[in-house]
Amino acid sequence: MTLAYSGCFGSGTIQHELMHSSIVFLGFYHEQSRPDRDTYVTINQTNIESGHEHNFNKYRWGTTVYNQNTSYDFDSIMHYGSNYFSSNEQPTITPKEAGIRIGQREHLSPIDIAEIRSFYGCAD
Repeated sequence: MTLAYSGCFGSGTIQHELMHSSIVFLGFYHEQSRPDRDTYVTINQTNIESGHEHNFNKYRWGTTVYNQNTSYDFDSIMHYGSNYFSSNEQPTITPKEAGIRIGQREHLSPIDIAEIRSFYGCAD
């Protein structure tokens, strides 16, 4: 968990990092790392800063315990913004549908909450 940078003390960033720290228990990885991500976003490899390519790797189904039964969540607190780790200020992630906002760090999305509730067996 990294909170050592300026701007890392907003509640959304803290929630994001806590979900990372829960990987051992919950399996929360970045939304854009889902195996089906190419249906929803384009990863612009040529714009990714050297040394950060691993942040855009896809995971196989079964390596995480979440999101196999949920739709792709552009609003997830676990989704990178369009310019994260950009080497040239150009987008590293482009939604395939125009007008989609990605990378919010304000709150858990309804799907984030549903995935956590599902893990713990909580009813809606």
